[in-house]
Amino acid sequence: MQFQQLANVIMLCSLPIAGCSLAGGMSDRKRPSSLLRLTGVQLNTLRGVVALETVVPLVLVATVAIGMGLMAAHLFLRAQLDYSLLAPPPSFYAMVAGGLVVSLAIIASTLPLLRRLTGPETARNE
Repeated sequence: MQFQQLANVIMLCSLPIAGCSLAGGMSDRKRPSSLLRLTGVQLNTLRGVVALETVVPLVLVATVAIGMGLMAAHLFLRAQLDYSLLAPPPSFYAMVAGGLVVSLAIIASTLPLLRRLTGPETARNE
């Protein structure tokens, strides 16, 4: 029971942190994005690219991490304790979905900043 609570806390903390770090990457790419805007790329297209390059890695890594965690737990239980792993309860899946929704909301909340981050003044050499 304590391990389950620990896993829940880690999951609830790590997914929003991942969303923040992916959304924070927008500021790292503000100059290339502003150059794209200067060459005529529409803001909606740029938002789509930013959303795609943040959402796909987040969902893919979360899926792989969950699968690897369940596989490691299964292998440990089978090898060390001769138990079989039971399927996680529905609350586990609800928590994963909730964490992903919060992470995606954090990413979506940064998309309106793209207009300000990609202004012509950002493209200048310093």
